[in-house]
Amino acid sequence: MLYLDTSVLLVYTLTQAAEPERYPPTAALFDRIVAGSLLGATSFYALQEVHIFAIENAPDFPTGAAFGKAALEKILALPILLLPFVSRTERKLLSRKFPALRDATDVPHAIAATVYDCEAIVGYDEHFRAISHVMPYKTPEDCL
Repeated sequence: MLYLDTSVLLVYTLTQAAEPERYPPTAALFDRIVAGSLLGATSFYALQEVHIFAIENAPDFPTGAAFGKAALEKILALPILLLPFVSRTERKLLSRKFPALRDATDVPHAIAATVYDCEAIVGYDEHFRAISHVMPYKTPEDCL
């Protein structure tokens, strides 16, 4: 099972025009997930970040909320597993496993991927390379 990070969900849903070089391999990754040749999962952490991104990059809240909702609907229509928030105990114990992550907002993703036995984190967030010895990191291109 592959953990789908926010960065790859954004390319798939909201930033296609802004990242035209990343969209084709990202779309191909999701095509493989839809076809059943890859198993994907994401978490409520990633869904929250997608929605917040839409709101923060829109001219006003109603527009951002509408774009965020549409992005979430597209993601939730996929045949992926939705991972819950990890428990406080899991977060406390496992956060020590990822001191190399420079961005604290990446830690919950790494913990969720670990708790639910994902084989790798897939995304375009280079911060995850710092923990590839603990949790492998791949781009969508690596999965094709």
